[in-house]
Amino acid sequence: MVRKFVVLMLSLCLILTTPLVVAAASTEKSIQLYLNNVKIAGVHPILNSGVMYVPYRQFFSAMGYKVSFDPDTRKIAGVIRGAEIEFWAGEDTIYYDGVTYYLDKEIPVLNGQVYLPLRLVSNLAKYSVSYDQSKLSVSLKPFGDGQEAAIKELLTKYYETYSPRLLTSDNLKLGYLNLEYDYEANQPISEIAVRDYKVTIGRIEYTSASEANLQVTYIKNTEELDREDVYVFDIRYERGQWKIANDGWIYNRMDLPEDIDKKAAAIKENRNSEQKSVLADLRTYYNAYNSEDLDLTTQYTDPLIIKEWNAVVFSSVTWDSMMKGHFAHSESKYKLLDERVVYLGDKEAVVQGKLDWSDVTYNDGADNHKYEALIYLKYVNGHWTYNNDISLDQDFDERSNSKLN
Repeated sequence: MVRKFVVLMLSLCLILTTPLVVAAASTEKSIQLYLNNVKIAGVHPILNSGVMYVPYRQFFSAMGYKVSFDPDTRKIAGVIRGAEIEFWAGEDTIYYDGVTYYLDKEIPVLNGQVYLPLRLVSNLAKYSVSYDQSKLSVSLKPFGDGQEAAIKELLTKYYETYSPRLLTSDNLKLGYLNLEYDYEANQPISEIAVRDYKVTIGRIEYTSASEANLQVTYIKNTEELDREDVYVFDIRYERGQWKIANDGWIYNRMDLPEDIDKKAAAIKENRNSEQKSVLADLRTYYNAYNSEDLDLTTQYTDPLIIKEWNAVVFSSVTWDSMMKGHFAHSESKYKLLDERVVYLGDKEAVVQGKLDWSDVTYNDGADNHKYEALIYLKYVNGHWTYNNDISLDQDFDERSNSKLN
C-alpha cells in the first residue's frame, strides 16, 4: 500500500509538471530512430538534460518485446532477450534479470507516456547507440554488427604470431613479453605447405558494444601434421581495434597425416643421402646437449631461436647464460629412438621419432618421460640445426569447462 500511494503521488506530481518540459521540447524538431538502418515510425527519442529518452511502450513494440502494466502497483514490466525488466514511473531504479540499475534521474512521464533512458535499455537489449546530431537521427545496431571480419582477422593473426601488439593494455601476458620486439615482422615463413587452414568462431557473446567472449576452433593441416586447437577468448575494442584481453587453450589434437608413411619412404628412397645428413646432424645436437658441450650445442641450434630468445624473453638472461645455468644445475638427457625424416625441403626438415627424456636431478633420478615427437630443423651455415620439437602425445580436452572468468 505504501508503494502504491507513493507511486500515485509521484505520478500526480509528474503529470502536473510535465507541460513545462514538453513545452520546451515541442519547439525542437523530432529525432528519428533507426533500427538496423530501417526508420521506425512513431518512435521519437528526446533529449532531456543531456540524457536521451525513448517512450517505452512504442520502443518495446518496435523491438518486438513483450510489455505489461499492473494498474494496482503501477509496475511496468517487459521481457528483453528472455529476461524480465521491471520499473515504475517516477522512480530512479530499473530491475533487469536480477540486477538493479540505478539512474541519475527519476523515470519521467511526458505527454502521458513513460520514457526510459535509451542507452541503458539498448545495452540491456545488446544494441549499440549512435546519435547523429546534425541529422537528428539515432541508429541502433546489434553489438558486434559489422565487426565479424575485424574480429576474425585478430583471432587469425594472434594464432599465427601471439604478438603483444594484439593484447589489451591490461593483459597480464604483457609483463612477460618484450614490447619492443616485432613478433609479426619476425615471424618466419615456412616451406612446409599448408593443406587446410580454417578459423571458425563457434560461439560469440557480446557483453557490451566493445567487449565479447567467444570460442574459436583452429584447424591447420600441413604436410607433416594435422592439428586442431580450440581456444576461448575475452576480447575488447581498444584504441580503434579489437584486442585480446584474456585467452585459454582448452582443446588440442595432433595426428600424423594419412600419407606420412609414403612420404617418409619416398624421402628415404629418392633423397637417401640428404635424409642421412639430417639425422646425423640431429644426433650431433643431442649428443652435444647430453654432454653439456655449450659451443657445439650452440653451433647445432637454429640461430633464429637464439636471436628470438635474446630479443623476446628477458634481456638479463641471454640464451647463452640460460644454457650455462641449465647445464650447471641439471642432468637433463635426451635419447632419440625410431627416428625417420617425414619432411625434407631446401631449408627445413622434420623428423618423427620417440624422445626419451630424463633428468637425475629430480625425484632421486626417477624423472623420465618418453613421448612421440616431431622435431623441426633448419639448414643454416652448411648443416642442419635444431629448431624445436612438439609432443604428439599432448592431446587434451577441457571444453566442458571452457568459460573464461
